[in-house]
Amino acid sequence: MLGRSLLVCLLFIPGISIATRACTCSDVPPGKCPGLQTDDVVFLGTVTAVEEIAYAAPNVPEGADQAPVDMVAARLTRYHFRIDERFAPASASALSEEIDIYSGGEDGDCGYRFKAGQQYVVFTHQGTDNRLFATICGGTRTVSEAKALLPQLRAMRNGTRVASVFGVLRRSEPPFLALPDDPDEPLPNISLRLRSHDDRFETSSNDDGVYTFYDVHAGEYNFSARLPVRMELTHRSQTGGLAQFRIPNGACYEFDVNALPTGHIRGSVLGPDGKPLPIASVELYRAGTYEDSRPGLWGFQGAQGVFDLDHVGAGEYILVFNRANRADPNSPYPRSFYPGVSDSGDAQTIKLKDGQQLLKVNMTVKNRYPTHLLRVQVKWQGARPPGSVTVMAKADDGQNPSAEKLGDSVYQFTLLESTNYTLSAWEDLTPRRAAGRGKADCAPPARIDAEPVAVAGADTDTKDVTLTLVSPACETAK
Repeated sequence: MLGRSLLVCLLFIPGISIATRACTCSDVPPGKCPGLQTDDVVFLGTVTAVEEIAYAAPNVPEGADQAPVDMVAARLTRYHFRIDERFAPASASALSEEIDIYSGGEDGDCGYRFKAGQQYVVFTHQGTDNRLFATICGGTRTVSEAKALLPQLRAMRNGTRVASVFGVLRRSEPPFLALPDDPDEPLPNISLRLRSHDDRFETSSNDDGVYTFYDVHAGEYNFSARLPVRMELTHRSQTGGLAQFRIPNGACYEFDVNALPTGHIRGSVLGPDGKPLPIASVELYRAGTYEDSRPGLWGFQGAQGVFDLDHVGAGEYILVFNRANRADPNSPYPRSFYPGVSDSGDAQTIKLKDGQQLLKVNMTVKNRYPTHLLRVQVKWQGARPPGSVTVMAKADDGQNPSAEKLGDSVYQFTLLESTNYTLSAWEDLTPRRAAGRGKADCAPPARIDAEPVAVAGADTDTKDVTLTLVSPACETAK
């Protein structure tokens, strides 16, 4: 079937360990179109009933290779569908007019949450007990989100020409800046182009913003559009424009794109001395929408001393530093609002015109949390083996400080005086076998650890700490 994303999760279905339920979906590059396979079950259907059911699931310890040690109670959701249109299998004898689709029961899994009465395009996955499951990574979506997909599924089913590249072009806003009553809108009648070194293809979006390119030859392509002024073709979560991508022969690549505003806000978070903080994060909100519990458009300030917020539309905004008001030794200042006030009611709004570039939006923070510097030196007992060293300061409460490397085996941490820390160091050894005392080869461990050291943040008299790594016998015996 069509592939737009890669399922890289362990599905919470019978036969899969109850201990592993995390789910991550990732985009995959265009590949040769697999079409609809004989064992696929893909359809357009309407949910007529939803039922929670219980079942006994095998409980396999995480990382274990052995068979399940026991059975545990778990829950599934069964969704009963009326099939409105079949794609695979296409024959009525192979698929009845109604079907049950299942989904895993907890938020951490990959299960798709259908709603009664709504219509969906459903891609299924077969569990070990022959139940059919739908996942958030498998292509399943509401019918309103399938306007570009449906014609291609019908073409595959009917054996007619399938588009090489297709999708929907929408006008959009960056994440967290779109207003609830301002959803993404399709952009109709926009000229779109695919260009490689050797080929040029052009098409236009229809009234639903859907576009299609047919018979695209293999090559490295730039995707562009003749957009209205002060708009840029990109993805919602991406800075800058679209990157090139490679199309193979025989592709059927679904590629949704967005047209975002070109407004830009750049600035610096400054300390009381007027110098940029080495590490800082800011979030942008439309004026009147700020809430401590809700994230905004995020920007990061690092060694360059500036943050950048891209694709910001016209409007009025407020800017906040350290929105969660964390006690963070890497940015040891409380929450502040532009231009440097502690209360959101006193924040100054940032007014941005359509396509405007504001490049000196600086804010100053104050009331630094009490901190002090601690230097950590790593030493080896015996010859130092080849490998990669990590040094860490773990806070009893709040954020961990980042390690600043001052020299070979010397690091520095900024510690908050309000909490305590555990300092540790370890070395991941380069895989190899070492000879010991001329006898048989011996294999050193994959990792060696130093004895951890506890340090009180309030102990400002302690300026230096030494962590010692003991080289393996294989390394010291020469």
